[in-house]
Amino acid sequence: MTSPPKEFMRRIKPFSFLTEDELNLLVDNLDVEAYEKGSTIVKKGKQSKYIFLVFSGVVGLYDDDTLVDTASKGEIFGILSAITGNPFSLSAIAMDDTICYRIKKEAFNKVFEKNPKFSAFFSTFINRRFRSFTNLLKETEGAFQEEIYLTRVKEIVTKDPVVCEPNTSIEEAARIMLEKNVGSIVVVDQGKAVGILTDHDLKRVLISGDKNAKVTEFMNSPVITVNADQPVFEAYLTLINKGINYIVVVDNGRVEGVITSKDILTQFEPSSSLIALYRKIRKANSMDELKSHLAGIRKAVAGLAMKGVHFYELSRMITSVYDSTVVRVIKMVEEDFKKDGITLPDYVWIHVGSSGRKEQIIATDQDNCLIRSADEDEKLMIEFAKKVNEALDYIGIPKCTANYMASNPKWNLSLEDWKANFEKWFTSLTGENIRYLSVFLDMRPIYGDQKLYLALLDHIKSNITNQAIRFLALDATSIEPPIGFFGIKGLEKGLDIKLHGIYPIANGVRVLALDNKILDTTNTRERLERLSEMGVLSDERAREVLESYEFLQELRLKRQSAAVSAGSEGDNVIRLENIDRIDAYVLKEALKIVSSFQNFIRGKYRIESGF
Repeated sequence: MTSPPKEFMRRIKPFSFLTEDELNLLVDNLDVEAYEKGSTIVKKGKQSKYIFLVFSGVVGLYDDDTLVDTASKGEIFGILSAITGNPFSLSAIAMDDTICYRIKKEAFNKVFEKNPKFSAFFSTFINRRFRSFTNLLKETEGAFQEEIYLTRVKEIVTKDPVVCEPNTSIEEAARIMLEKNVGSIVVVDQGKAVGILTDHDLKRVLISGDKNAKVTEFMNSPVITVNADQPVFEAYLTLINKGINYIVVVDNGRVEGVITSKDILTQFEPSSSLIALYRKIRKANSMDELKSHLAGIRKAVAGLAMKGVHFYELSRMITSVYDSTVVRVIKMVEEDFKKDGITLPDYVWIHVGSSGRKEQIIATDQDNCLIRSADEDEKLMIEFAKKVNEALDYIGIPKCTANYMASNPKWNLSLEDWKANFEKWFTSLTGENIRYLSVFLDMRPIYGDQKLYLALLDHIKSNITNQAIRFLALDATSIEPPIGFFGIKGLEKGLDIKLHGIYPIANGVRVLALDNKILDTTNTRERLERLSEMGVLSDERAREVLESYEFLQELRLKRQSAAVSAGSEGDNVIRLENIDRIDAYVLKEALKIVSSFQNFIRGKYRIESGF
C-alpha cells in the first residue's frame, strides 16, 4: 500500500466531511482485501457485513449477466444495502485485479446517523437529487451577497392580505385601508383577485368621483399577480415592465398578500449590481449604452454562477434581461423608421431555440423569427429585421451561425405562409423538415401583436400527425450519451454535454409535449411538470429527468462562467481535467438518466420496431 487508509479516505468526499473521531471509528473497523480478476466480491441477493471502497482496480456491478455499472479507485459500493439492511441488488465482480477497503456496516451506520452532511451526501445521491447533492459539495458555507436573487416572494410578504368584495363602496374600502394601515386593497370575487385599489386611485376619486361608488369603478383590473414561489427578482422585473408599484401575491389562486417596489428594493440593498444594470438597460437611449450594460450583465451573471446560483434561477434572470434588451433594441429601431415616416404593419417578434425555452445561458446567440400580418410587407419587414439583427449583434448578442434569424426571408413570413410551412413540415417528413420542427416548436413571442402567434399556435395543433411525432422521437433518440463499461467514453478528450445530454432531454420532452398538445409552454422544466400532472410521465421519472437536465445545464453554465471571468468565450465541451471527481461521478449518473429517458421514448413510440 502506498497510501494508509486514513489518508486515502480523508481526500475523498464524503469521508472528507467527517471529524477526526468519526474517521478514526471507520479506520478502526476497516480491513483490506485483494480480489483476483473474475472473482465474485458479493453475490446478488446476499447480505454483506461491509461497504466497499475501491483502492485499486475496477469492480463490475452486474444484474445477472448484464453489466449495470462499474466502480473504480475512490468509488464506493454497497451503500444502499448498508442503509436499508436489504441484500445486494447486484453482484460485484472484480473486472481486474482489485484491492478494496472493507468498512464494517455497524461502524458505517453509526457515522451515517451521527454526521448529517455525511448521510445527506449518500441519501441525495441514491435518490438522484442532484441539486441537493451538488449543493452539499460547495465548500464555501458563508452566505453570498447575491442570495437575494434566490429569495422567494412569500418570504417578504409581511402582512395578511387586506381584501374587499366588488360591491364594496369606495368610502368603506378607504376606511379599511386606513384601519389596516395599508396603501392598497385587493378586490376579491369568489376567492379570486379581480382588481386592486391603491392610494393613487383614491386621489382620482377625490378629483372626479363619488365616495359611494363601487370599488369596481376605480380599481385596476385585470390585477397583476405573482406566484408566492417565484423569485423576488422576477417579481421586481414584472413591476418594472408593467409600470406599477403594487403586485398581488397568490398561491394556487388564493391571495396571500401585496408587495410593493419599495418592499423589494429594501431587500436588494446593498447587493444591487444586477438590478442596477437591468434598470440602465431599460433606460438606455443608444446602442453603445446597451452594449456597455449588457457586457456588465454577462459578468454579473458569471459571478452569480461561480457563487453557486442554480441554472433555473439564473436562466430566468438572463431570459428577463435579454428579453428586455431585445425589446429595447426593437423599439429603438422602430423609432428610427417612424422618424423616416415609415409605418410598420402588425407583426410579432418571436424567439426560438434556448431563448424560446427560457433556458439561455451566458454564451448565447440570436435565434429569432418574425410573423407579420400580410404578404405585401415582405421587403419592408426584412429590412426592419435586418436592422434589429445587426443592432443585437453590435451590442453583444451574436448572429446565429445557422441563420435562424428574422432577417432571413425564410423566417420572416406572413401568418398564412407560416401556416403553410407547418403544414408542409408535418406532412413531408424529410430530415430538414424535422430539424425545422425541432427549432420552431419552441416559439415564444417577445414583442408585438400576440394574436398572430396565437393564431399560428391553433393552426399547429390542428396539423400535428402521429407520424411526425414518431419521426421527432427518432430524432430525439438518435444521439446517445457515450456511456461505456468503464464510465464516460471520451471524457479525457472532451464531451459536448449540450449534444449528448441537454439536447436529448429537451428534444424528448418536446416530443411528449407535442403529443399532448402542450404548445403554449416551451420551458423544459414547465413541460415536465405539466407532463407529470397529466400522468404522461411518472413523478419519479419527471423528477429524475429534471435533476439530470439541471445538473448538465449547471455544469455547462459553470464552464462558460469561468471562461467569461477569464475574458474569453465559453463552450459546451467538458474535459476530465476541468471537473472534479464528484462532478464526473454525477455526470455519469446524469447521462444514465438521459439514456433511460431515451429508451422510454423509443418504447413509447415503437421506434425500433417501426422504422
